[in-house]
Amino acid sequence: MKKLSSWAAPILIAAGFLWRLQPGAAAADPAVAVTPATNAVARARQVASQRYLEGEVEKVRGLRFLRPVRYATMQTKDLRGFLIEKMRQEYSNEQLRDYGRSLAMIGLVPEDVDFEATMMEVLGEQVAALYDQDSGQLYTFSDSTLTGNMNRMILAHELTHALQDQHYEIKKWPIRRKDNDDLISAHMAVLEGDATVTMTRIFVRTMDWASALSDIGGMLIQNVEKFEGAPRYFREMLLFPYQEGMGFLMQIESKGGAKAVAEAFSRPPSCTAQVLHPERFYPKREEPVPVESAAEPSPKWRRLTNNVVGEYGVAVLLREFGYGQRAPGIAAGWRGDRYVTYDTGDGTGMFWWRSAWASSAAARKFADAYKDIVAKRNSLRKTPLGLQASATDRTVDIMLCVPVDAGAKKPAAGAKQSEEAK
Repeated sequence: MKKLSSWAAPILIAAGFLWRLQPGAAAADPAVAVTPATNAVARARQVASQRYLEGEVEKVRGLRFLRPVRYATMQTKDLRGFLIEKMRQEYSNEQLRDYGRSLAMIGLVPEDVDFEATMMEVLGEQVAALYDQDSGQLYTFSDSTLTGNMNRMILAHELTHALQDQHYEIKKWPIRRKDNDDLISAHMAVLEGDATVTMTRIFVRTMDWASALSDIGGMLIQNVEKFEGAPRYFREMLLFPYQEGMGFLMQIESKGGAKAVAEAFSRPPSCTAQVLHPERFYPKREEPVPVESAAEPSPKWRRLTNNVVGEYGVAVLLREFGYGQRAPGIAAGWRGDRYVTYDTGDGTGMFWWRSAWASSAAARKFADAYKDIVAKRNSLRKTPLGLQASATDRTVDIMLCVPVDAGAKKPAAGAKQSEEAK
């Protein structure tokens, strides 16, 4: 069954616009399949449906649209080209390869993953409707098959993004930064969490029970093969803004009402730790510890990335290598990090990672866990990774040499997970 709801974080942001993980492809009209013979009638009903849902979004969200929503349609078959064009506006082929290679050095994705191809496969399967902040248009798909409740939910979600943009100018949010994935994920959690809360409340207000069973049936038959087959990092980071963002906003709303929600938009959380632990955001913020990379590379090396993993990224990494329910507890000690990756010129990669932790014990626990992760990765390689890791007081320093592997002994790292990790 398709789940409601990256990191993009980086995956989300790389395209430079807001896209959705929703069940199926949405059309604005919940009842009429548009054909040449009924186009005029269908269009009239479509507009009526849109206006009705705009009113519901305003009531539930407590904000009014400042200007008319601009709607546009596309065919599902055109989505991939649309996504690629957006991606190319933000990243070159080399930058995408460098980013994917950096994630592989850390251990977040398999070393042989094709980052761009995997991302496009998942997005092409999952995107249902989208609000494009660059053009200010809300896109739906003219060849949609879903009707009724699900259609209204998806459109309400996208209308919430249009409302957010009109009031909070999403373009001004730093969601296109390439040096702090953790901050981007936290910001996206506010945007997607808010839209998911609004969508859910509208669903409760407007649900048509007569069509509920057919809606559930439609959800069950949606294709999720690409999503379920993607690396854990892709799957969890794609769902994070929706699932954790919804919980975050509901918790701070329960404590501070609309004022707390407004604060989340005026001063969004700066790290996933604040989203995972709302008490670190409201009523008093606990900011991450500034961390400078420990890297001292040769000037001949080419830098690939300089970025932040964050608490949630650490938890995903630990789950990937068998830590299961222990992962959140270890990751909760995170207080800040920064990593930098390099290509030495002969195919070897170098990875430096410095992280700050809540206590000496928390730092040692993470250092030991990462040593274990590297040992597990080495069991799958012919050419072992070279690791130096130390925990000093509340700081962990990691240096990893990632030579070209002459051929894995087993499937690529992360391809098989223990039952605990699953």
